[in-house]
Amino acid sequence: MILSYDSSRRYRRKAQERRRRMMFIMALFAGVFALGYWLGGEVVRSSEIAFKQRALKLQEEKDSLDMLVTELRTKVQETQMRYQQLEERFQTEVPTGDLSSLTKLVEQQLKDGIDKDRLAFVITSARPPRNCASPVTKRFILPTPAYKGADTAVSFAEGAITVTGEGVSAIAENGQPEAWFDPGKSVKIKFTILGGTDTVKEQLLPIHHSMIVDGREHRFTVAKGPRSFVTVTADHCDYP
Repeated sequence: MILSYDSSRRYRRKAQERRRRMMFIMALFAGVFALGYWLGGEVVRSSEIAFKQRALKLQEEKDSLDMLVTELRTKVQETQMRYQQLEERFQTEVPTGDLSSLTKLVEQQLKDGIDKDRLAFVITSARPPRNCASPVTKRFILPTPAYKGADTAVSFAEGAITVTGEGVSAIAENGQPEAWFDPGKSVKIKFTILGGTDTVKEQLLPIHHSMIVDGREHRFTVAKGPRSFVTVTADHCDYP
């Protein structure tokens, strides 16, 4: 009886120890689970706070960028309007075509020392051509270093104006200079008023020139003619 009693008691004691261990293990798992749940919640809350702060910062940056974009668009529109105004002003104020050429000519005359009052007088005195004669065309052999012969000048206005000149000799294949001039190079054309001064123009053909003689404006155009020749077309009108 004593042996049976002790065996039963030991069995109960072992069963109780097993239950206590199971309860301890379950309590431990429950504690670990609760701790993990709590830590997970803290991580989620921390992440949520961080995301909200990040979202607020991004929103602030977006608002700033939106304001900057609006300002830039306004400045672009203002710049476009300013550019359009400047372009319209350029079109209306900056001379083009013939007016541009005349403006450059006036600037050059002023740089050369022509008095502005005299230049203004000449410009305001200009009138459309009146009582113009029909154009007359003559030709002459343009002298060169290799040719100084006859027929090297023509005259107009009953001999009051003489036109002559000089050109650069053309070069033959053997390297020797020809008698005729090279039309691809500048030539000198001299306009001489009887009893007056000479006017020399040096440039590529054609050459345009005008002069006042005895109250009439004589206008000349010198152009390339047949080999060795230049042609001179002239007319004259009342002046002013």
